[in-house]
Amino acid sequence: MTREYHSLGDARVVALGGDHLASVRDWVTEMDFAVPKEERGHVAALLMDFRAQAFAPSAEDAGLLLESLRSRFGGAVPLATVAKEGSQFGGTRVLCTLAELSGCRAAAFLTKAEAWLWLRAQLDGAVRHASSG
Repeated sequence: MTREYHSLGDARVVALGGDHLASVRDWVTEMDFAVPKEERGHVAALLMDFRAQAFAPSAEDAGLLLESLRSRFGGAVPLATVAKEGSQFGGTRVLCTLAELSGCRAAAFLTKAEAWLWLRAQLDGAVRHASSG
């Protein structure tokens, strides 16, 4: 997988991952290709799958990824990460914690199935909240 586009109801979700993404720079470049500026308002959620490579985001990497995400989405889209157990999962949890501290809904998972369930719940909750207001 490099980039995939999915629909959860009316919501567009972009999923990124692959063995060629071995650094923060690679992830930022992939986000630019997957979600060009004119498309950013149409993305409802993002899934980042780190499992295919050995890249485990450090705290510094997580901060850089978060800045990249915030510049693209303003922290408004839910972020699900999928990682292998161990340091890679720990690195993605740091990314999620930093995202949560900046107002983004984010969570780390060990399987894509769990990540998709969480994203669906986040998007369903946003729809319910918008229709009740």
